[in-house]
Amino acid sequence: MFFKILMPFLMISLMTLTGDFEDKIKDADIIYIPEEHTNQQDHNFQLEVIKYMRSKGYKFVIGMEMFQQNFQKYLDDYINCEISEKEMLEKTEYRNRWGYDPSFYSPIWRFAKKEGIKIYALNVPSELLERIRKDGLNNVESPLIPRPVIEQSEEEKQKLLSVLKMHPKVDERSFLEVQNAWDNVMAYAIIKVLKENPRAKIVVLAGKGHIGDIKSGIPYRVRKLDSQLKQIILTRDHFLFSMDFSRDSSSANSMNVPNCKP
Repeated sequence: MFFKILMPFLMISLMTLTGDFEDKIKDADIIYIPEEHTNQQDHNFQLEVIKYMRSKGYKFVIGMEMFQQNFQKYLDDYINCEISEKEMLEKTEYRNRWGYDPSFYSPIWRFAKKEGIKIYALNVPSELLERIRKDGLNNVESPLIPRPVIEQSEEEKQKLLSVLKMHPKVDERSFLEVQNAWDNVMAYAIIKVLKENPRAKIVVLAGKGHIGDIKSGIPYRVRKLDSQLKQIILTRDHFLFSMDFSRDSSSANSMNVPNCKP
């Protein structure tokens, strides 16, 4: 009896959430999917959203925090089937510069390769970050940094300072500068990607600290750079009823590298 009563409610919820999901994606220029870097469910969700968008025929590219911008050529070579996955990881210095287990992300870049979806590196090169840490964000010249630099809001500063209290030996100025550099450089990269792909959306995969909400981090700086762009953040918690993202998908767990298209 309880199940019979519950079924209409579940059907209404499923239909409502599915429609909401579709509307959000359809209207957005930038689709952020935040993650905890070692949370497999977050990565499964990212992959399923990407697959869903592909199945609906959306034109889009993928932006990844996991790769630094100075290695873009090797991501292109991988997607174009010119180098192997192993070579791509070596040439992008993935293990040294990002370090998290590649298996968290390999189903995503393998699917992108199979489907010919371009992946863009968003992160700040380590060499540039060291210069910023030493000299300050406003004192370093680079085409990767927007001018003028978008300063942190007072709310952002307070959140970061509360985190810093747990790390009392870290220099406050350097900590704030580096955090701001990450968000500025990645936001600026997203703007440039969209200009390079004028009729495409971009799906952004990055840590929750950078895309936790629209009023801070990368989305805040994107809005400052171009207020006309429509941005949304999708999280697993919002869409568990419309699609079962809570379980590992067989495709996400497959270790078979897809064949390149002819």
